[in-house]
Amino acid sequence: MPPKRTSTALRAAKPSTSTSTSKKPSSPPPKVTANDPASDSEDTPTLDPLSSISGIKPLTLLRDGETREASSDSSDKKYTMKRTMDHYYCTCVSWRLGGGAVNARTCKHLKKLLGEKYEEARLEQADPGSSTRGKGNETKGKKRKAAVDDDEDNKDGEDKEEDDKSAKPTRKKRQVQAPKRLKDASFKPLLAHKWDLDTGHDPTKWLMSEKLDGVRAIWNGPSGTFFSREGNPFYAPPWFTKRLPRDILLDGELFTKRGGFQECVSIVRAQNAPEKWKFSVTFQIFDVPSRGDELFEDRLKWLERRFSGKGAIKWVKVLPHQKCKSREHLLEYLEEVTDQKGEGVMLRQPGSTYVNGRSKTLLKVKKFFDADAIVRGHETGSGKNSSCMGALRCEMLDDNGKPTGKHFKIGTGFTDAQRRKPPKVGVVVIYKYQELTKDGVPRFPSYGGVRADLQVNDDDEEEEEE
Repeated sequence: MPPKRTSTALRAAKPSTSTSTSKKPSSPPPKVTANDPASDSEDTPTLDPLSSISGIKPLTLLRDGETREASSDSSDKKYTMKRTMDHYYCTCVSWRLGGGAVNARTCKHLKKLLGEKYEEARLEQADPGSSTRGKGNETKGKKRKAAVDDDEDNKDGEDKEEDDKSAKPTRKKRQVQAPKRLKDASFKPLLAHKWDLDTGHDPTKWLMSEKLDGVRAIWNGPSGTFFSREGNPFYAPPWFTKRLPRDILLDGELFTKRGGFQECVSIVRAQNAPEKWKFSVTFQIFDVPSRGDELFEDRLKWLERRFSGKGAIKWVKVLPHQKCKSREHLLEYLEEVTDQKGEGVMLRQPGSTYVNGRSKTLLKVKKFFDADAIVRGHETGSGKNSSCMGALRCEMLDDNGKPTGKHFKIGTGFTDAQRRKPPKVGVVVIYKYQELTKDGVPRFPSYGGVRADLQVNDDDEEEEEE
């Protein structure tokens, strides 16, 4: 659990002006925005990408965040279908066990809502070859359909088989396979402890860098794939990874812009959507685990040499570091970063090696702490929020993503749209807080977003809204 702190710690820790009249201000935080053309494209109006695919329109077009309900044919169970940015999902077992990227899945409920033809076109666009994959074998096709859509009619199975046979002499489409989960259990990314603003040790001579509001990513050169810290693959387009080295592991962050965490998650988890990466995502490298026995300063110098000159890649950056001169220097740098809507500061112990797992050689410094929790229920609001969600009932997760049994509520930090369509029960969310109470629960928690790269295997049933 993080050490307690008071909300006035930052102000108290700053040096007074009377004793530092000749103090030289610290250098501004490094610019870590994505490629410049992104700023030009942000203001350009775009059509809804799901309004028509290959000239086929959906029977029903849902807006982002809008939901529909479907009933089971064999029980009284209800399923929820929802659109989230560029994809649809359903709470039925068929969709959840469908595998692959979230924007390349469907089920019988979505097919009925959006239309068979539309869903075939949508999946084909997200994962080329998926609309015809597996239809050449009638027996296998029926078994798979029975397991996924157990009560859907197979009346057109013979026609599909004939179509596949006639298509054999023609050019075959290249099928893009989703990369498998990273199986090397011996490697665990280096994770940080918290540095307390009141009681943290002297950071002098430690190396400082900006804490980015992106998605942690490990570049696995031998497999040519980015993985999350949990070992799940990210779907970077080939042009993005083409020049990255294939003989090492790189530790960094897939990053769009300050405050762009949710946008970044949506982009990197979508399969076969290379246009979303262009002029938007950068890979900010801060370590090289393959050289983990070397001192951190030496690893950083190696990265700077490797990705400069002829080795430079426009969308790959080595995150700048600077030596901390004093506690006051760290707090000033923290102010500069957060004033520009940055998340915080990271501290690296000088002369440290790369450690698998959580280590005190890496510390995170923030005005507010953040942590993960699993949604256990919703509470209806009052006043202007009387017709929507007022607060999330949550359970704290520990550093390993396990439920702790400690429950609390998150009632602030939501937009109006998020209150109308809050995170579902069982979803992992990020929250920010100032400190822990005597009971060990967060004080003044504020909603930070959905943690899309972490899931909790949990059997708790969904709670009804109160």
